[in-house]
This record gives sequence, structure tokens and C-alpha cells, in this order.
Amino acid sequence: MPSDSLDFISTAGKIQLISSLESMQQRSTDNDYIDYCHYCLDIVRQGIELNYYEVLDFIGVTGETVPAEVSIEVVFLMEMFDHISISLSVLPEAEANAAALEYYTKFCGFEASLSAHLSYYIFLVRTNKYRVPIFKEGLPLTLSHYREMMLTYERYKRNLYLTKDMIRDICIRREQQIFIIRKNRG
Repeated sequence: MPSDSLDFISTAGKIQLISSLESMQQRSTDNDYIDYCHYCLDIVRQGIELNYYEVLDFIGVTGETVPAEVSIEVVFLMEMFDHISISLSVLPEAEANAAALEYYTKFCGFEASLSAHLSYYIFLVRTNKYRVPIFKEGLPLTLSHYREMMLTYERYKRNLYLTKDMIRDICIRREQQIFIIRKNRG
């Protein structure tokens, strides 16, 4: 369905969108996906202009592509944070808490300028491929931090669980993040 033929105003445009969404809904067996299709159908039927872009993004006609290298990077990042989270859950509680206080052990999201990364992250969450939540931090990590973490993680990723020392080696120290931000500002 070409994006220039879509509109939310005309009856024909609404019928075309509703038909696409209903078809997507019927082909799925995932309840969350079906619910999201229903949500998008409500947007179109009710004419909620503010959310039109979300519907177009969901049915894949926004015109913005996600390069393969971005998709691969986001998947690897999600795998890393998922592995860290699972590993923290099997550590003694005191060790896991200490690591979380001293290091960035949770995914902080992406910078606003990384729309392709964010778009693919949203796709992975919507399709239940990964359930790595975004945690708000006062000083969030940047893509350069994530890449630094992924380089270190590469040598540990084959372990069933990461040890406390492996997690410390992979993750960015909170004080290091503050130092990097101050250095970049000054």
C-alpha cells in the first residue's frame, strides 16, 4: 500500500486502512498484537488525528526505513540488557543491588536523534520479540555508551549467566557517565 495513497479523511482512505488493520489482526494469534490492531482501528474510526502517524508507522508506510545494521545493533543491545537482567536476578540480592547502584545495568532508551533505533526498538516490543523496558535516568546512556558496553559484552555473551565481575566489566559506572558528560560540556 503506497503511503501517498493513504488518507484518514476520505471514506475510501479509511476503508483501506481499516481493511489493512483488520487483515493484520485476523492473521495474528498474539493477544497483545491483536489488541494493538484494535487500538489502531479505534484511532482510524474515531478520527484521532494526533495518533495518525502511529497507525501509519504500525502498518509500515511511514516512508522511513530501518537499515539492517541498525536492526542488528538494537537486537544485540536488547539481548545484552536481557542477559544482564536475568543474571542480576540469580545473584544474591545484596550483590545485585550494589551493582545497580554503582553501574548502569538497565536500558535507558535512545537519544531523540536516533529515530531508526527507537523505531526498531518499538517494533521489537510490539511484536513481543523483546520485553526490555526503558528506565528513566537523570543522566541516561548514549549510543556511544551502549556500543562500548556491547564490545565488552561480546566476550561474555556465551555464558549462561553473567557473574558480578562480568556485569561490572560490561556496564558503565555511574560516576564515569557523569565525568563523560562534564568533559563533553566543558
